[in-house]
Amino acid sequence: MSKAKPVLTGGEWVAAASQNERPPTSDDVTVTLDGRRLDSKEKVLEWLAEIESDRAAGRTVADSFG
Repeated sequence: MSKAKPVLTGGEWVAAASQNERPPTSDDVTVTLDGRRLDSKEKVLEWLAEIESDRAAGRTVADSFG
């Protein structure tokens, strides 16, 4: 069996992604793996506090899918 070859190398993907010249839209926000929209400063700070708490407790994102 032959190994699959990626369509783009990592460097090619980064170069193509960085060429996006469209301006952001009003709904252009980060969405977490659990579907939360980080569309305000307060939500981002809350999410970062959760990450720090998980990190301090030794939890990783892999623990969420166990």
